[in-house]
Amino acid sequence: MKPIVSTFCLCFSAFLLLAQEKADSLSAKDSLPLKKVLLVPEFRLIDADTIALGEHDELICDSYTALGVPQVYDALHSFNRRKVDQFGGLLNVKVNAGLERIRKKGFRSDVKKLYIQIDPKTLTVYWMAVVGPSEDGNCYSRIDSRGSAGGGIKAVNKQLPDMHALYTNMKPVLLLDFNEDVIQCFTWNGTPLKSYCQVVNIRQMFYKYASRCSDVRSVQVNAKPIDSNSDVNQPTKSFPEVMPKRYTVKSGDTLSEIARKFKTSVSVLKRLNNLKSDMIRAGQQLLLP
Repeated sequence: MKPIVSTFCLCFSAFLLLAQEKADSLSAKDSLPLKKVLLVPEFRLIDADTIALGEHDELICDSYTALGVPQVYDALHSFNRRKVDQFGGLLNVKVNAGLERIRKKGFRSDVKKLYIQIDPKTLTVYWMAVVGPSEDGNCYSRIDSRGSAGGGIKAVNKQLPDMHALYTNMKPVLLLDFNEDVIQCFTWNGTPLKSYCQVVNIRQMFYKYASRCSDVRSVQVNAKPIDSNSDVNQPTKSFPEVMPKRYTVKSGDTLSEIARKFKTSVSVLKRLNNLKSDMIRAGQQLLLP
């Protein structure tokens, strides 16, 4: 009878030991730190009116949203457009067009500033570029970029040689190294998350390319365009005062759309037209800067 009792005691002791180990394991799991929930700060867009512009500078503003398209965080860094579906903000196209306008005025063109902001809750990218006469003797006629969502600088650096090869005989100059950890408010397929516990790094390298522009000259700040065929001794010509442009509001127009169309800001339009709110009506005449 004793051996049976001893065997029972050993088995019961082993059971108690296993139960204690399981309890300790559960207790240890309970004590592990939970993922920290991230709070999204209030998004504030840069006021375009606070950006200093030279006499012949031009401010180009635009935005695009990645929400609703495949692979939203990959789309978020498609500042120009991505190959798979051509989605993007066309930043290069619009800035390059602005550079061409500067050259048509008789200046060597340059991208002087580039501002980028991302609203993580709406997956909207806002960008502003200042183009104007070059002040360093170079003529920057193109802008381009390569980037990555989550791949970091290594993923970006792999793409740069192929990008530079597109602009033979042109000198690449780094314009902006955009590096921002965007709080992840959605899954990669665009499903909203209930809590925010991680970030997606958006890394984008913007370059401007200097080319030979023999038909235009570089100028100093606030200088006027130089006509290479003009006579410096010729008397100054007087020109009639340019009257302000007007725009007739159409049905469905919004103040922000009109501001974007004419490359200005809502605050400027409101100030010019003494508007107390953003409300406008069809047929209304608006002064344009």
